[in-house]
Amino acid sequence: MVRLPGARRYGPEVLAKQIAPKAIPAPIGGWVSAQNLAVMAPGTCLKLVNGFPTTTGVRVRGGNILHATISATDPVESLMAYVGATVKELFAMGGGDITNVTTVVDPEVPPTPDVTGQTADYYAWVNFAATGGNYLYAVNGADSAQLYDGTTWQAVTTVSVPIAVTGTTTSDWSHVNNYRNRLYFVRKDTLVIDYLPVDSLGGAAAQLSLSGIFGLGGSIYFTATWSSESGSSALSDYLVVVSTEGEFAIFQGSYPGGTDWSLAGVYELAKPLGINGWFKAGGDIVVLTDRGAIPVSAARFKDPAALSMDAISKDIHPDWTYEAQQRRSLPWEAVKWDEKNALYINVPVTSDVTPPRPFVANLQTGKWAEYTAWDTRCMVVHDGQLYFGCNDGTVRQAEVSGYDVEAPYTFQQAMAWDHMGSPGFLKTIRQARAEFRATKEFALLISASKDFTQEFPNPPAVVTDPVPSSLWDVGLWDQAEWDSAEVVVRKTTRWVSVGASGEVFSLELQIPMGSASTPNIELVILYVTIDSGGILV
Repeated sequence: MVRLPGARRYGPEVLAKQIAPKAIPAPIGGWVSAQNLAVMAPGTCLKLVNGFPTTTGVRVRGGNILHATISATDPVESLMAYVGATVKELFAMGGGDITNVTTVVDPEVPPTPDVTGQTADYYAWVNFAATGGNYLYAVNGADSAQLYDGTTWQAVTTVSVPIAVTGTTTSDWSHVNNYRNRLYFVRKDTLVIDYLPVDSLGGAAAQLSLSGIFGLGGSIYFTATWSSESGSSALSDYLVVVSTEGEFAIFQGSYPGGTDWSLAGVYELAKPLGINGWFKAGGDIVVLTDRGAIPVSAARFKDPAALSMDAISKDIHPDWTYEAQQRRSLPWEAVKWDEKNALYINVPVTSDVTPPRPFVANLQTGKWAEYTAWDTRCMVVHDGQLYFGCNDGTVRQAEVSGYDVEAPYTFQQAMAWDHMGSPGFLKTIRQARAEFRATKEFALLISASKDFTQEFPNPPAVVTDPVPSSLWDVGLWDQAEWDSAEVVVRKTTRWVSVGASGEVFSLELQIPMGSASTPNIELVILYVTIDSGGILV
């Protein structure tokens, strides 16, 4: 009789070696496209769409709601926020009009504009506190400058009343900036800056010429005020003048006619992407350029070819430079929303086939994500809320509700490629589950792509809010809990089958949104079980 070998039996210690658990924390390192796929940094993402990297996890973004309609045919090209002593107002520019959209009766019906007959709708503007009150100065390089005093708009000319400016033509002004309590105006397509007397809205304009300063040619694009440490470690203000070709000159002193005025240096940056495409970051100025978002301080000491490594956008450098090449026909903008600790980059939609794609960064960590479906033509923070103007003539309020107006959207996250501790070996991801901090139930799909080929499956269906919304004017009477705060609790999903086999994996999460309430969902950690096989030869 032939003896057959018995079935091989495994003890618990052998099974533990074959099927091992792995914990993957939420990728607070955000979206990073500028790295080697084979050795991606742990805690980063291949894709982070409609999510935001916090210091504790990754949260699902809010949607947007219709705030106002300006035109059925013309885009909203500019938004301006007036800040008075007791009043804050929001203005939208489009179709040759300036319209107050602070409070709108019907968001689908265009309000009566305050100013009509303008020939250009893209403005640079500044709030300026002068003797007599708080004012908003706005220029567009085509029409007479507009001045708002909190009640009335006035076109500023050489003979206007009560404010007039002599010695120049205000319709030539394309940019305005406040430096040491003086207003500085760029003359469009020239190397000349007009500036007014100290603490003045009008009067005789003097000129600062930069002829012979910029070696690459071009014209002045915009100016900015830079507060930096001087040699004595005291803060000093500098006037930074940026050219269309990417050079910038730094001036120091009280004003161009003063005895302490001097040129501190001329440096090369990179071509800027918009007259409003810059922002202050601590004691620095960051300029949006075709090579990235670059601090002025770095450009003083490095060759332009090396500046991309100092850009705050270096993690997404391939995507930034690609979009900069594709979307130069419209101006880019940068808006800081301090209340949300977020930086929003308006990556404009330049054609019907160009998808909406704003870039978003955490101001504290500098980590990135991207949003979809936000057609951001212009952006502004007004009274602690973010608004953006669209190509369809509407103004939207951002990061509210669980819809993009009436359309659902999907959070998508693809984590960094991971060899799961055994590079070169065949493995199978068996199951996965996730933990969140959230206030409501939601649908979730966990999947995995393998071997450097990213493929998202179709997202799951939206889960309708199981509890009536408590938003005013949304929740139902006798059902909504008006005085109850949302409670954030730990939510653990069930183990689900993944069943992906390969050498290297990218774990994926998808959460569809489609409800009236703003999502409060933050990923904390993901768990997977891995069945390790043999080495591939």
